[in-house]
Amino acid sequence: MDTTAPRTAESIAARFHDVDSSGVPEDFISYLQKMEESESGRAVREITYRALEAAEGRGTDVGCGAGRAVADLARLGKDAVGVDSSQAMVDAALARFPHCRVVRGSAFELPFEDGELSWYRSERTFLHFGDPAEALSEARRVLKPGGTIVLADPDLGSMAVSSRITETTDAVKKAFCSAVPNPHAGTRSAGHLADAGFTDIEVVPVMAALSDHASAFDVVLEPALTAALAQGVVSEEEAARWKDDLSDLSRRNAFTATATFFVTTARLAS
Repeated sequence: MDTTAPRTAESIAARFHDVDSSGVPEDFISYLQKMEESESGRAVREITYRALEAAEGRGTDVGCGAGRAVADLARLGKDAVGVDSSQAMVDAALARFPHCRVVRGSAFELPFEDGELSWYRSERTFLHFGDPAEALSEARRVLKPGGTIVLADPDLGSMAVSSRITETTDAVKKAFCSAVPNPHAGTRSAGHLADAGFTDIEVVPVMAALSDHASAFDVVLEPALTAALAQGVVSEEEAARWKDDLSDLSRRNAFTATATFFVTTARLAS
Protein backbone atom coordinates (compact mmCIF):
# COMPACT_ATOMS: atom_id res chain seq x y z
CA MET A 1 0.00 0.00 0.00
CA ASP A 2 1.23 3.51 -0.80
CA THR A 3 1.46 5.12 2.65
CA THR A 4 1.40 8.61 1.15
CA ALA A 5 -1.92 8.10 -0.61
CA PRO A 6 -4.64 10.62 0.25
CA ARG A 7 -8.02 9.86 1.71
CA THR A 8 -6.97 6.73 3.59
CA ALA A 9 -7.38 6.01 7.26
CA GLU A 10 -3.60 6.01 7.54
CA SER A 11 -3.33 9.52 6.12
CA ILE A 12 -6.37 11.01 7.83
CA ALA A 13 -6.46 9.19 11.15
CA ALA A 14 -2.86 8.25 11.77
CA ARG A 15 -0.78 10.83 9.93
CA PHE A 16 -1.86 14.14 11.45
CA HIS A 17 1.61 14.20 13.02
CA ASP A 18 3.06 14.21 9.50
CA VAL A 19 0.72 16.33 7.39
CA ASP A 20 3.42 18.20 5.48
CA SER A 21 5.07 15.08 4.06
CA SER A 22 1.76 13.50 3.05
CA GLY A 23 1.75 15.28 -0.30
CA VAL A 24 -1.92 16.14 0.16
CA PRO A 25 -2.22 18.56 3.09
CA GLU A 26 -5.39 19.93 1.54
CA ASP A 27 -7.12 16.63 2.40
CA PHE A 28 -6.34 17.12 6.07
CA ILE A 29 -7.45 20.75 5.98
CA SER A 30 -10.72 19.78 4.27
CA TYR A 31 -11.30 17.06 6.86
CA LEU A 32 -10.80 19.50 9.74
CA GLN A 33 -13.18 21.99 8.18
CA LYS A 34 -15.87 19.31 7.89
CA MET A 35 -15.34 18.45 11.54
CA GLU A 36 -15.49 22.07 12.68
CA GLU A 37 -18.72 22.67 10.75
CA SER A 38 -20.47 19.68 12.30
CA GLU A 39 -22.96 20.18 15.11
CA SER A 40 -20.86 18.13 17.51
CA GLY A 41 -17.72 20.04 16.55
CA ARG A 42 -19.40 23.33 17.41
CA ALA A 43 -20.74 21.92 20.68
CA VAL A 44 -17.32 20.69 21.79
CA ARG A 45 -15.69 24.03 20.95
CA GLU A 46 -18.30 25.98 22.90
CA ILE A 47 -17.75 23.86 26.01
CA THR A 48 -13.99 24.43 25.82
CA TYR A 49 -14.54 28.17 25.45
CA ARG A 50 -16.76 28.27 28.52
CA ALA A 51 -14.10 26.41 30.47
CA LEU A 52 -11.68 29.22 29.63
CA GLU A 53 -13.99 32.16 30.40
CA ALA A 54 -12.26 33.04 33.68
CA ALA A 55 -8.74 32.59 32.32
CA GLU A 56 -6.89 35.87 31.83
CA GLY A 57 -3.66 36.51 29.99
CA ARG A 58 -2.00 34.74 27.10
CA GLY A 59 -2.80 31.16 26.23
CA THR A 60 -2.29 28.65 23.47
CA ASP A 61 -4.35 26.34 21.30
CA VAL A 62 -2.06 23.36 20.70
CA GLY A 63 -2.68 21.43 17.50
CA CYS A 64 -4.74 24.36 16.25
CA GLY A 65 -5.07 23.00 12.72
CA ALA A 66 -6.72 25.45 10.34
CA GLY A 67 -7.26 28.02 13.09
CA ARG A 68 -11.00 27.99 13.83
CA ALA A 69 -10.66 27.96 17.64
CA VAL A 70 -7.85 30.53 17.65
CA ALA A 71 -10.07 32.92 15.72
CA ASP A 72 -13.05 32.25 17.98
CA LEU A 73 -11.01 32.78 21.14
CA ALA A 74 -9.53 36.01 19.78
CA ARG A 75 -13.06 37.21 19.02
CA LEU A 76 -13.97 36.43 22.64
CA GLY A 77 -11.16 38.68 23.83
CA LYS A 78 -8.54 36.04 24.56
CA ASP A 79 -4.84 36.57 23.86
CA ALA A 80 -4.59 33.34 21.88
CA VAL A 81 -1.57 31.88 20.10
CA GLY A 82 -2.18 28.87 17.88
CA VAL A 83 0.54 26.24 17.58
CA ASP A 84 0.64 23.44 15.02
CA SER A 85 3.42 21.12 13.90
CA SER A 86 2.35 21.42 10.25
CA GLN A 87 3.45 24.40 8.19
CA ALA A 88 0.57 23.71 5.81
CA MET A 89 -1.89 24.03 8.70
CA VAL A 90 -0.22 27.22 9.92
CA ASP A 91 -0.43 28.69 6.41
CA ALA A 92 -4.10 27.67 6.10
CA ALA A 93 -4.94 29.20 9.47
CA LEU A 94 -3.26 32.50 8.62
CA ALA A 95 -4.94 32.59 5.21
CA ARG A 96 -8.36 32.07 6.79
CA PHE A 97 -7.79 34.30 9.80
CA PRO A 98 -5.00 36.79 9.01
CA HIS A 99 -5.63 38.76 12.22
CA CYS A 100 -4.69 35.75 14.37
CA ARG A 101 -1.30 34.69 15.68
CA VAL A 102 -0.44 31.14 14.64
CA VAL A 103 3.06 29.65 14.71
CA ARG A 104 4.67 26.36 13.85
CA GLY A 105 5.79 24.32 16.83
CA SER A 106 5.65 21.00 18.60
CA ALA A 107 3.43 20.10 21.54
CA PHE A 108 6.54 18.51 23.03
CA GLU A 109 8.66 21.66 22.67
CA LEU A 110 6.35 24.66 22.77
CA PRO A 111 7.67 28.11 21.76
CA PHE A 112 6.97 29.71 25.14
CA GLU A 113 8.97 30.53 28.26
CA ASP A 114 8.51 28.70 31.54
CA GLY A 115 5.29 29.83 33.23
CA GLU A 116 4.41 32.23 30.41
CA LEU A 117 0.83 31.11 29.79
CA SER A 118 -2.42 31.35 31.73
CA TRP A 119 -4.27 28.69 29.74
CA TYR A 120 -3.74 25.77 27.39
CA ARG A 121 -6.33 24.29 25.05
CA SER A 122 -6.09 21.26 22.77
CA GLU A 123 -8.87 19.65 20.72
CA ARG A 124 -8.65 16.31 18.88
CA THR A 125 -4.87 16.40 19.27
CA PHE A 126 -3.95 14.12 22.18
CA LEU A 127 -5.64 11.40 20.14
CA HIS A 128 -2.47 11.42 18.03
CA PHE A 129 0.05 11.33 20.89
CA GLY A 130 1.47 7.95 21.76
CA ASP A 131 2.97 9.50 24.91
CA PRO A 132 0.49 12.04 26.31
CA ALA A 133 2.55 12.30 29.51
CA GLU A 134 5.34 13.99 27.57
CA ALA A 135 2.94 16.57 26.12
CA LEU A 136 1.45 17.23 29.58
CA SER A 137 4.93 17.72 31.03
CA GLU A 138 5.48 20.44 28.45
CA ALA A 139 2.06 21.92 29.25
CA ARG A 140 3.09 22.11 32.92
CA ARG A 141 6.28 23.90 31.94
CA VAL A 142 4.59 26.71 30.02
CA LEU A 143 1.61 27.22 32.37
CA LYS A 144 1.62 29.59 35.31
CA PRO A 145 0.66 28.18 38.72
CA GLY A 146 -3.14 28.12 38.75
CA GLY A 147 -3.26 27.98 34.95
CA THR A 148 -6.11 26.19 33.19
CA ILE A 149 -5.77 23.28 30.78
CA VAL A 150 -8.64 22.05 28.58
CA LEU A 151 -8.38 18.87 26.53
CA ALA A 152 -11.11 17.70 24.14
CA ASP A 153 -10.85 14.29 22.51
CA PRO A 154 -13.14 11.43 21.54
CA ASP A 155 -12.87 7.86 22.71
CA LEU A 156 -12.95 5.99 19.41
CA GLY A 157 -14.10 2.90 21.25
CA SER A 158 -17.40 4.69 21.90
CA MET A 159 -18.29 4.68 18.21
CA ALA A 160 -21.63 3.04 17.46
CA VAL A 161 -23.52 2.70 14.20
CA SER A 162 -26.94 1.28 13.39
CA SER A 163 -25.73 -1.36 10.93
CA ARG A 164 -27.35 -4.76 11.19
CA ILE A 165 -24.05 -6.44 10.26
CA THR A 166 -22.56 -6.50 13.74
CA GLU A 167 -19.40 -8.44 12.92
CA THR A 168 -18.31 -5.89 10.31
CA THR A 169 -19.15 -2.98 12.59
CA ASP A 170 -17.04 -4.49 15.36
CA ALA A 171 -14.12 -5.11 12.99
CA VAL A 172 -14.31 -1.55 11.64
CA LYS A 173 -14.34 -0.04 15.11
CA LYS A 174 -11.41 -2.15 16.27
CA ALA A 175 -9.40 -1.23 13.17
CA PHE A 176 -10.14 2.47 13.63
CA CYS A 177 -8.92 2.31 17.22
CA SER A 178 -5.69 0.63 16.16
CA ALA A 179 -5.06 3.23 13.42
CA VAL A 180 -4.26 6.04 15.86
CA PRO A 181 -1.74 6.17 18.72
CA ASN A 182 -4.13 7.12 21.54
CA PRO A 183 -7.66 6.04 20.53
CA HIS A 184 -9.11 6.26 24.04
CA ALA A 185 -7.71 9.74 24.72
CA GLY A 186 -11.10 11.13 25.70
CA THR A 187 -11.71 8.76 28.60
CA ARG A 188 -8.09 8.63 29.71
CA SER A 189 -7.26 12.34 29.77
CA ALA A 190 -8.47 12.79 33.35
CA GLY A 191 -6.15 10.07 34.59
CA HIS A 192 -3.23 11.43 32.60
CA LEU A 193 -3.82 14.90 34.02
CA ALA A 194 -3.98 13.55 37.56
CA ASP A 195 -0.75 11.62 36.99
CA ALA A 196 0.88 14.83 35.74
CA GLY A 197 -0.04 16.66 38.94
CA PHE A 198 -3.00 18.72 37.73
CA THR A 199 -5.92 19.28 40.11
CA ASP A 200 -9.61 20.32 40.06
CA ILE A 201 -10.26 17.91 37.21
CA GLU A 202 -13.70 18.03 35.58
CA VAL A 203 -14.98 15.94 32.68
CA VAL A 204 -17.91 16.81 30.40
CA PRO A 205 -19.01 14.11 27.93
CA VAL A 206 -20.47 15.28 24.62
CA MET A 207 -22.44 12.84 22.49
CA ALA A 208 -21.85 13.32 18.77
CA ALA A 209 -24.90 11.90 17.00
CA LEU A 210 -24.96 11.88 13.21
CA SER A 211 -28.22 10.99 11.52
CA ASP A 212 -27.03 12.35 8.18
CA HIS A 213 -25.49 9.45 6.28
CA ALA A 214 -23.17 11.53 4.08
CA SER A 215 -21.79 13.56 6.98
CA ALA A 216 -21.18 10.46 9.07
CA PHE A 217 -19.18 8.87 6.27
CA ASP A 218 -17.19 12.04 5.67
CA VAL A 219 -16.00 12.51 9.24
CA VAL A 220 -16.01 9.04 10.82
CA LEU A 221 -17.16 5.99 8.91
CA GLU A 222 -15.12 6.24 5.71
CA PRO A 223 -11.79 6.68 7.56
CA ALA A 224 -12.75 3.85 9.90
CA LEU A 225 -13.76 1.53 7.07
CA THR A 226 -10.58 2.31 5.14
CA ALA A 227 -8.56 1.37 8.22
CA ALA A 228 -10.32 -1.98 8.34
CA LEU A 229 -9.66 -2.59 4.64
CA ALA A 230 -6.01 -1.58 4.95
CA GLN A 231 -5.52 -3.92 7.89
CA GLY A 232 -7.21 -6.79 6.08
CA VAL A 233 -9.83 -7.37 8.76
CA VAL A 234 -12.69 -6.58 6.36
CA SER A 235 -12.87 -7.72 2.74
CA GLU A 236 -14.00 -5.53 -0.16
CA GLU A 237 -17.18 -7.60 -0.35
CA GLU A 238 -17.90 -7.21 3.37
CA ALA A 239 -17.23 -3.48 3.13
CA ALA A 240 -19.65 -3.16 0.22
CA ARG A 241 -22.37 -5.06 2.09
CA TRP A 242 -21.84 -2.90 5.17
CA LYS A 243 -22.10 0.31 3.17
CA ASP A 244 -25.19 -0.97 1.36
CA ASP A 245 -26.78 -1.82 4.70
CA LEU A 246 -26.14 1.68 6.03
CA SER A 247 -27.40 3.27 2.80
CA ASP A 248 -30.60 1.24 3.07
CA LEU A 249 -31.08 2.40 6.66
CA SER A 250 -30.50 5.98 5.57
CA ARG A 251 -33.13 5.76 2.84
CA ARG A 252 -35.63 4.65 5.48
CA ASN A 253 -34.58 7.33 7.98
CA ALA A 254 -33.23 4.62 10.28
CA PHE A 255 -29.52 5.50 10.14
CA THR A 256 -27.61 6.66 13.23
CA ALA A 257 -23.92 6.92 14.06
CA THR A 258 -22.60 8.15 17.39
CA ALA A 259 -19.36 8.73 19.25
CA THR A 260 -18.59 10.45 22.53
CA PHE A 261 -16.18 13.33 23.06
CA PHE A 262 -14.85 14.21 26.49
CA VAL A 263 -13.89 17.76 27.45
CA THR A 264 -11.53 17.55 30.41
CA THR A 265 -10.57 20.66 32.38
CA ALA A 266 -7.93 20.92 35.10
CA ARG A 267 -5.67 23.41 36.85
CA LEU A 268 -1.98 23.53 37.59
CA ALA A 269 -1.61 23.72 41.36
CA SER A 270 -0.67 27.17 42.65
